[in-house]
Amino acid sequence: MLLFLIPFLAAADGGVPDDAATPLPAQVCPDVGLAAMLSAEILGQGGVQTLELKGPDPGPSGPEFQFRSFRSARRVAVQLEFPGRLPLSGRVARASLSGPNHQTLSVVEVIEVAPDPEDGIARIIVEAEAQPREARGVYTLELQDAEGTRLLVLPGVRFPSV
Repeated sequence: MLLFLIPFLAAADGGVPDDAATPLPAQVCPDVGLAAMLSAEILGQGGVQTLELKGPDPGPSGPEFQFRSFRSARRVAVQLEFPGRLPLSGRVARASLSGPNHQTLSVVEVIEVAPDPEDGIARIIVEAEAQPREARGVYTLELQDAEGTRLLVLPGVRFPSV
């Protein structure tokens, strides 16, 4: 009997109709555990492999940073580390990873992490889908703001092999 009254109670209480779009927060980053990643086969039994990469020479006007790449069972990621704050002229809205023979990886998420109080390192993490046989060779990472202005172009990105 109560199940019959629930829609009426929700409407009387100012509930949202089913067809109304609920706005999501600007950035949703669910806390996904190891069990979920293993069951979805995103992370394999071998865990995550890391590859330390040498960054480009920043020159007198370029930002100084370090970067590394990661590979799991179905994903790859690039993490850029900037000492202090992010020196980019805008907020990163889009990223692309293009590789050999015009192959482009499907970017899943771009996260900007504010400087850590302990080490003072700001981070940008770009994650893309890639099966074990994909993401081989040398890629170029491009970061853009919301208007499409290039913020950073990083050639020479490689991912660990499986």
